[in-house]
Amino acid sequence: MIELSGEHWSGSLLLDATSKARGRIDGYSWYLQFKGNSLVVEIADDPQILPKELPLVGFGCGGWLYENEQVASATNEEALIEYINKELLLVFSLFKQNKLNYIPAVSCPCSE
Repeated sequence: MIELSGEHWSGSLLLDATSKARGRIDGYSWYLQFKGNSLVVEIADDPQILPKELPLVGFGCGGWLYENEQVASATNEEALIEYINKELLLVFSLFKQNKLNYIPAVSCPCSE
């Protein structure tokens, strides 16, 4: 695991075929997945949800979502870590400015 951190956030990154990272920002859990040409970051709206319980924004809980389908290709591990850090800084900046898409939890009308 590679430790990541910035102002008011921290997390851990696992590099493999689908690189994943999890952590906390201002008490909220976040999850990142980097696979192929896409990068997705979600931030759970419920502070009680632990980072290890994500991904589930839009299904198990509401939260904020960032998707990038035009990711840069990294030539080595160091470049990939730097790219992921830059993307996280962008996402967390948008989050603090309330500029991320909010996805409410899905509820099934048949269960009511």
